Amino acid sequence: MKKWMNLIKSWFRKRRERKLPVIYCVHGFGIRRTVEFDPLKKYFESKGHQVVCVDLFDQLNEKDDDPQVWFSRAELGLKNLIAQKRKIWLVGFSMGGVIATKLASIYPVERVVLLAPAFEYLSLQTVINVSEKIVRKVTKKPKVVPTNYPTLPDHFTFTFRKIVLMCKDAIDEVDVPVLFLHGSDDEIIPIRSSQNAYAKIAHSKKLLMVIEGVNHRLLDDENHNQDLLTIIECFFNKRIVDED
Repeated sequence: MKKWMNLIKSWFRKRRERKLPVIYCVHGFGIRRTVEFDPLKKYFESKGHQVVCVDLFDQLNEKDDDPQVWFSRAELGLKNLIAQKRKIWLVGFSMGGVIATKLASIYPVERVVLLAPAFEYLSLQTVINVSEKIVRKVTKKPKVVPTNYPTLPDHFTFTFRKIVLMCKDAIDEVDVPVLFLHGSDDEIIPIRSSQNAYAKIAHSKKLLMVIEGVNHRLLDDENHNQDLLTIIECFFNKRIVDED
């Protein structure tokens, strides 16, 4: 009996998911990859949404350094959802924010959220150093470097640079509503990265919010992430930045 009840619940859950837009996430240039979206995934799955995150690279494979391959992985995941005739809300973080704008300029998505998009960055070495430092802090295992998050090969930084150059000019072709969220204390991506990208969007269906006291990894901030997720939900549900 319990088995059948679980099957029925699963069927209803999947039916509900099919009616709601799917949230497609593109991660940044960090050693945690899709884990960066865990708070967002937990939040929106509790609301009945399907949240899809795709790994763009494998840091254990030093030959996995082709920017076209990284982009094609993001593209393939999105195309699969489009083939299922799903409505799509797109979220991109840091490097993934730049990739997301390229995807949004090509494919039919309903709304786009850009979290500290890396159209501009302080330096590649800063990106790497801060990424690894934050991961050690998040794991809360002092004096132990986590083995489940391998470091990024040094030459991957060139792939990061190439994919940003490959995608960044697509921002002025995005014609759907866009929400920018950027931390005032971002130590990797300057606020001007979002400000300049925001200015390049020709339409008025856009909003840039600078969150005081928050650093680059906005979703890791336990003091603010629930507020940020609520803002994202309001944007997705057209309570802010309506099309009209």
